[in-house]
Amino acid sequence: MRVIIITVSILSVLVVHIARSQSPVNGTGNLSSGGRTRTFSYHLPTNIPKDNLALVIGFHGDGGTGAGFQAYAGLDALANAQNFITVYPDAVTVGGSIQFNKYADTAPGFGKAGDTNGPNPPDPNAPDDVLFTADLIDYFAQKYRINRNRVYVTGHSGGGYMCYFLSMTLPNKIAAFAPVAASLWGNNAYLNTYFSANTYTPVPVLHIHSKGDPTVDAPIIPYPKTPAYVWPLSNYSGLNCTNWSSYTTTAFNPNVDSLTFCGSGKKVILLMTKDATHGWSSQFNVAQTIWNFVKGYQLNSYPEIDNHLKVDQFGYLPLAKKIAVISGPQTGYNAAETFTPSSYYQIRKTNNDAVVFRGAPVAWNGGTTHTQSGDKAWWFDFSAVQEAGQYYVYDSLQRKRSYTFEISNTVYQPVLKQAARVFFYQRSGFAKQTPYAETPWTDGAAFLGAQQDTDCRLVSNTAAATSLDLQGGWFDAGDYNKYVPFTYGPLVDMLLAYQENPAAWTDDFNIPESGNGIPDLLDEVKWELDWLRRMQQPNGSLLHKVSVTDFSATSPPSADTHPRRYGAASTDATATGAAVFALAAIQFKSLSNPQMQTYGNTLQTAAIKAFNWADTNSAVLFNNTGFQSVAATYADHDRLARRVAAAAFLYVLTGDNTYRMFFDAHYNQIHLIQWGFAYPFEATYQDALLYYARAPGATTSVKNAILSAYTTSLKTSNSDNLPAYLSQSDAYRAFLKNDNYTWGSNETKAHQGNMFFSMNTYSQDAVNKTNYRDAGMGFIHYLHGVNPTSYCYLTNMSAYGGEFSAPTMYHSWFGDGTVFDFNPPPAYLMGGANPTYTPDAAYSGPVISPPQNQPIQKSYKAWNTSYPENSWQLNEPAIYSQGAYLRLLAQTMCYTDMITSVKSGNWNDATTWTCGRVPSITDRVLIQQSHVVIVDMVVNAKKLELKGKLTYINGGKLNLGN
Repeated sequence: MRVIIITVSILSVLVVHIARSQSPVNGTGNLSSGGRTRTFSYHLPTNIPKDNLALVIGFHGDGGTGAGFQAYAGLDALANAQNFITVYPDAVTVGGSIQFNKYADTAPGFGKAGDTNGPNPPDPNAPDDVLFTADLIDYFAQKYRINRNRVYVTGHSGGGYMCYFLSMTLPNKIAAFAPVAASLWGNNAYLNTYFSANTYTPVPVLHIHSKGDPTVDAPIIPYPKTPAYVWPLSNYSGLNCTNWSSYTTTAFNPNVDSLTFCGSGKKVILLMTKDATHGWSSQFNVAQTIWNFVKGYQLNSYPEIDNHLKVDQFGYLPLAKKIAVISGPQTGYNAAETFTPSSYYQIRKTNNDAVVFRGAPVAWNGGTTHTQSGDKAWWFDFSAVQEAGQYYVYDSLQRKRSYTFEISNTVYQPVLKQAARVFFYQRSGFAKQTPYAETPWTDGAAFLGAQQDTDCRLVSNTAAATSLDLQGGWFDAGDYNKYVPFTYGPLVDMLLAYQENPAAWTDDFNIPESGNGIPDLLDEVKWELDWLRRMQQPNGSLLHKVSVTDFSATSPPSADTHPRRYGAASTDATATGAAVFALAAIQFKSLSNPQMQTYGNTLQTAAIKAFNWADTNSAVLFNNTGFQSVAATYADHDRLARRVAAAAFLYVLTGDNTYRMFFDAHYNQIHLIQWGFAYPFEATYQDALLYYARAPGATTSVKNAILSAYTTSLKTSNSDNLPAYLSQSDAYRAFLKNDNYTWGSNETKAHQGNMFFSMNTYSQDAVNKTNYRDAGMGFIHYLHGVNPTSYCYLTNMSAYGGEFSAPTMYHSWFGDGTVFDFNPPPAYLMGGANPTYTPDAAYSGPVISPPQNQPIQKSYKAWNTSYPENSWQLNEPAIYSQGAYLRLLAQTMCYTDMITSVKSGNWNDATTWTCGRVPSITDRVLIQQSHVVIVDMVVNAKKLELKGKLTYINGGKLNLGN
């Protein structure tokens, strides 16, 4: 898919707050075209427009601006009523004045020397406005998913000249043309060549002109007159319908005549007003007349993108199971949009539409309706397509296509970078400025003012004596508060994501620490850990949270001056610190950087102090008095589970049997062992048990009990796990049972996917290895668009391949009514479907459906409001959801057909290789620079890229396949 680098800012929202979800929007944007930054104004009929809307492009006259033409053309009001999008490009200086490069020829620039019919003087540095128009169409197709067959242009004066030029250069992209007070100006040889039967493409033209125009001569002078070939531009009609000698005239109204030169097919019509003006006519409704004309035409060039054809909008790894889901809605908000696929589908290459695969979609569950989605579904399996490239699914009989997707080993790397950069935007007390923050998502450092994070006071005693420097850390979610207990999930997931697939975490994510030789994921984790260290008291305990005392928040964060308070130490917070400090120490001490190894030692000390305090203060509960924000407290089981996790990580870190003994004494009180039940709401507690199970020296009986309980639950005893995948319980291939769709269901989806991948990480149930892989990948595909809503549940990812991504979110910085409302930063994971959603009791409006009264998986709506509609229940991001998603994506990226060394070691040692995958005959292998891999037996690989060294001992041998 072609990616256009864009920046968009929304200028205004035109109706009141209560109806925001249907509000028209005016905005401005820019894109790079021909090596220049080009600007435009635009208008959306609703803030979240539907797919396949028409696009009308309006070109201003010489010396004008897009916004100026927008102000008088009258097209926006019509767009609201008729549901299309308008855009108004801005010209740049050409030939000494602001105008479009409207002289029709093939030479670069604005005319050329010696062309007596051309501009005088020529301007060889003029922009390519034809390319700009094509790029603008591509941009709106990418960002707003317009119907590319229904693109129309109009223009006034010099903008009308541009319309004529475009009618010759982009007839394959523009369906109809409506120049006003203009003419055709071009190189004679170019025009004569174009207007021949061999090269001409018929196009419909509506030309509007005043008979007494003092600036641009009327097409017919004097008017009226009747000889044949009366209008020189009637060569359009001559070639459109072989009508060179006659036309008809009718009265459009008493002041306007309509002259039809080609009455059938692609019409050519001239509207002549009987006044004498060069302005936008007041003799009739010009905008309505233009729309009435152009809307009757559409190209046949582009198959329609149809959201019934659901794919991972970013794409697939070559080895992945690739199944497009075709939906036929039966119940829910889109029940009227039912669909039945054709008998055969194709996979086509995007660049040349070549068919590379053909197959039949298969009805899910024999054609029954899937209750959770309210859809009938068909599966189109194209797993056989493994060659790198960009593709789309195509229904050739109905001319419907999916979004473009990519197949490659690196397809998710750009997504991973953007999703990790979310944590940079969530940093508290750190300025977000270019080049690290992208425009317009920049801001100064927040919460460093009086009685804020550098002068934070105890909530129960705000005297200066209680002041502490508690700056740093991440905003927890859509608010700006920071809760220590809530850091357990994201940090465990992120640290395990690094350990499981270190090759995915490079040092080039464009954060301030990029290029320092440390994986950027660990740099970002360190930002949070440094805050947690500030929250740790000399006795080892950790303070519970930093928060405003009410729900106050200001956008942007740097403008927020509300006082912030901290809460007293608690077991919840301290057990959290003990666990994450210990796990982080393992990762940082594994690095080759001496400073980071020293930092790992510091974390180790912090972990031990926290563990000791929590061990002797196991039930210090946090009192939330003084705060209105969430208490962030847990049950006894959670407090114990975090202490058990800390013991597991500390044992691996130190080898001290004190921690092994604590773990062995308490692991059987954790739900996985108590219940024999692995499930996604306690995934990170289960991860800690599994982590201990692979520790050298782990008690054998304990290790076996953990692995047995986990494996049995994943494989057979919990029908929500592998049995649900094998029985194809979910038409969208990412099963959760009904009760598990709650607030943050997308986080639950991510954890469920990670559970499947963990079976392979810990080498359990090898017979089903491929099934666990495919089951886990189903959840990443669900989050990327294979779901009933078709949303890629990440924000604003159109520039990275997520064409239909979440357009807005609930966040204090990027909130309702801000300029970021419908232009948030990329890659924040939304909460997702939530059938438990209800607005606040104070809400008195109509039922909000969706999400209410919908099938479970359709209980989602992309909108951004606060009290009393409370859209946060579906659209608030959170660091714990983001962390779970990052790990899921990194785990998915393990299944490339390239296995990379992560350290020196033995070929058959899983820790030598990324994701713990020992290479086989089907794998390509990369041994990285400075790594020495020992081969001491017969081993296999498909291909080898050797940047480091292979050392053969004891008769070792490497067999390479094809």
